[in-house]
Amino acid sequence: MTPSLKALLVILALLLPTLLIGLGSRPVYKIQEVRIAETAREMIASGNWDMPHYNGELRLQKPPLPYWLTAASYEIGGIDETTTRLPAVLFSLLTAMLLFTWVQRETGIKAAANTALVLTASYIGIRYGRSGEADAILLFFISAACLIGYQVFLHGGNKGLQTLFGLALGLGFLSKGPAALAIPLLTLLGYGWMEKRLGAFKQCFSLTGIVLLLVTAFGWYAWLVWKRPDAVHYFVTKQVDETFVSGTHAKPAWWYPPHILEFFAPWGFLLIPAGWAAYRSRETSSLPAHVKFAWIWLAVVFVLLTATINKQMQYALLFAPPLAVILGYYLTSTHGRFAGVNQGLFYLFTAIAAMGVGYILVKAGISAALWLLLPLLPLLLHRVLRTDISAPVLFVAGIAAMTYLYSDEQLSKEPRKVAAQTVLTAAGNAAPLYQSAPGDGALSFYAHRVIPPVKNEALQTLVQKTGTVWLITHVAPTVPGSMVDVVAEADELKLCRLQHKP
Repeated sequence: MTPSLKALLVILALLLPTLLIGLGSRPVYKIQEVRIAETAREMIASGNWDMPHYNGELRLQKPPLPYWLTAASYEIGGIDETTTRLPAVLFSLLTAMLLFTWVQRETGIKAAANTALVLTASYIGIRYGRSGEADAILLFFISAACLIGYQVFLHGGNKGLQTLFGLALGLGFLSKGPAALAIPLLTLLGYGWMEKRLGAFKQCFSLTGIVLLLVTAFGWYAWLVWKRPDAVHYFVTKQVDETFVSGTHAKPAWWYPPHILEFFAPWGFLLIPAGWAAYRSRETSSLPAHVKFAWIWLAVVFVLLTATINKQMQYALLFAPPLAVILGYYLTSTHGRFAGVNQGLFYLFTAIAAMGVGYILVKAGISAALWLLLPLLPLLLHRVLRTDISAPVLFVAGIAAMTYLYSDEQLSKEPRKVAAQTVLTAAGNAAPLYQSAPGDGALSFYAHRVIPPVKNEALQTLVQKTGTVWLITHVAPTVPGSMVDVVAEADELKLCRLQHKP
C-alpha cells in the first residue's frame, strides 16, 4: 500500500463519519436548505425540471444545478433529510481529495493531509459539508478551476486542461452565479501579474473550452430569456439589487476578519502566525509557488466579499480552500518560535478539549464512549498504518468533529426545528390548507405537497368561498365575518381553523 493511500484511508476514517453520522436526524429548517430541498421536491412531483418552483411559485433567483443534483438524489434514494444533504457530502469529499492530490504533488503527504483536515474539520467546513445548500457544490468547481489554471501556468496549456477549465467555470456559475467566474479568473490574473507571466493566462482558454463555458453557464439562462423574458428580468434584477445594492444581509466592510477566526475554529487563529511567517519568508523567497498562489486566492476572495454589501456565514466558506492550503503548509513547515506558538496553542486546545470531553461524559454518561470513538479510531488507524500524517493535527481535527456532531445532535432537538413536522401532524388531512405569506418551504416539504402562501387580506374571500379554511401561521389573524380557532401550536407556529360565521 502506497504512503498516499494509507494517508487517504486515515483521512477518510475521520471525514466519512464526520459528514455522515446523523446526516438525516436534523430537520430541514434553515431557509437556504429549505429552498433547495422544496424546489427539488417540486421538480420531482411535477416532472418539470426546466422551471424551478418554490411553494408553487416560480423561483429564478439562483442557478438550477443544486436543484437538479438534489432532485437526482431524491430520484435515487427517495425524498428525505439524508438525500437532501448527500450532494453536499459528495462535493465536500471531492474538494478535500482534489486539494490533497494537488498539495501532495507540490510539498508532500504531510502538508496534503493537513490541508484536507483543515478544510473539512473546521466549524464552517463541517457545517456546510453536511447541509443541503449550494455552497459545497460551488466550492468544488471554484477549487477545480483554480487548480487547473495553476497547472496551466506551471506546465502550459493543452486541450484537455483547457476544456476542463471551461467546464469547471461553467458548472460553477450554474451552481451559484458570478463568484465561480470572478474568483478563479482574478486569482489567475493576480498570480500571473506577481510572477510576471500574464501571458500564461491566455493558455487557460481554447475555443472548445470557451464554448463549453458559455453553454454550461449561460445556456439555461438563454432558454429562459426565450421562454420567459419578463420573469428573468424581474428575478435577475432583484437578485443583483439584493446582493450588490440594497442587501438583505448588509454588514460593515470589516465584518469578515474577526468572523474568520470564529468560522474556521479550531484553526482560524493560526492564520495570524501563518501570515507573519509568510511575510518573513519574502526575505529568502522560500515560500512554495502553490502557497503564494493560495495567498493570492485568499486575497481575491477577501476583496470580493468585502466589496459585496451582503455578508453571510456561508459566503465565508469561499475562504476555505486557500486558507486550508496556507495552514496545511504552515503546520508542516514551521520551526523555531512559530513551532513554539503552535505547541502552545495545541496544549491550550487539549486543555479545552479535556473539559469538553468531561462535560460530554457527565451529560451523556456511558454513551459518550461512542462519541470518543470518532477522534480515537483515525488515530489508531494512523498508528497501525504508520502514516506520515501529523498526529496532533489529526487529534485536533477529530476532537473538533466530535464536538460539532455532539452539539448538532443536541441542538437538533430544539422545538423550533421540529415545529413544521409537529404542526403538520396535527393538521392531518385538513383541507384546504394554506400558510401565511411569504410562506415557509419546510411546511410544503414535510407535507409532501405545496401548501400555498396566502396574504391575510385574501383570507376573508377564501373563507366565504369554502366555509372553512385551515391556516398555518405565526400570528392568529383577525378575519371579518369568521371565527378563528387555534387548534394546535408548536413553538411559534400555529394551526388555525377559520370558519365562516352563519
